[in-house]
Amino acid sequence: MHSEKKIDCSVRVVTPENIEFEYALAGPFHRLPAFLCDLVIRIVIILGIGIALTAASPITSMLSTAFGTVVGLLCYFFFSWFYGIVFETRFNGRTPGKMLFQLRVISADGRPINGIQAALRNFLRVVDLGVPLSIQFFSVDAPPMYLIPTYSIGFVAFYLSPQFQRIGDLAAGTIVVAENQSHKPLIRRPDDDRVYALIELIPPSFAVTNSMARTLGQFMETRGRLHPRRRSEVARHLSAPILKHLGLPQDTGPDLFLCALYARTFMSQEDLSKHWESQQKQATQTEKDSIPPEFSSVAPSDDSFGPTSGMP
Repeated sequence: MHSEKKIDCSVRVVTPENIEFEYALAGPFHRLPAFLCDLVIRIVIILGIGIALTAASPITSMLSTAFGTVVGLLCYFFFSWFYGIVFETRFNGRTPGKMLFQLRVISADGRPINGIQAALRNFLRVVDLGVPLSIQFFSVDAPPMYLIPTYSIGFVAFYLSPQFQRIGDLAAGTIVVAENQSHKPLIRRPDDDRVYALIELIPPSFAVTNSMARTLGQFMETRGRLHPRRRSEVARHLSAPILKHLGLPQDTGPDLFLCALYARTFMSQEDLSKHWESQQKQATQTEKDSIPPEFSSVAPSDDSFGPTSGMP
């Protein structure tokens, strides 16, 4: 398992299954708009809760003033600390801000992050805030309270890390990648006719995720260079959970199935239709060629649905 830094701010990751991915790394200034977007969302939610508590003041005052304060502080704490953890765990490394700017947090080995990694990188964000700045910097009459984050430690970590990792990323073993900067893959059309017949067995409702699509693309790119035994081993490892999920026979050829899933995902419907029509014509021609000459006069035409009028 290794990664390789490139001068174009991309990183290549090889998984234990010998599948290679190339990601575009997201630098600090690429991540800043997503961070600000998430910050605004958190502030709006916290303000909304505060307004709701204020509107309910007649009820809360019956309990105690401290009750409203405690609820407000708990909401602030939850959305400040658990906002990123919940979203990154539930939505595969993405918060609303990252979704908007097409960023994703992944493990440094290319795998999706887990809850522990999401918690670690978000809890350590307080370290990345760096040495806080006193509010006296803006007003000499203000009390000497160091409340303004500078993110100095985070930017130093960004600068020193070849993969633009802040302290939380280094501790959690994660990187942030830009999904919108990936190169459009070269569509590789499988040359085995059985692949296109197998496509018909895949339910139309089955949707391929982004990570699965990348895996299929990398598999198709490398399968020709793999030894048949190794190719079968990798294909079986990748296809087994999908076959089980779809309820397809487990003895389905794993390599053929991945090729079929790749063709269904990346090839246009027009290309698939053309290939299917070509396959049907070829099968019809093969069937006609197999008819002995003495019976050719009574062979059905291509567009007939039964015996010709010349047949008894």
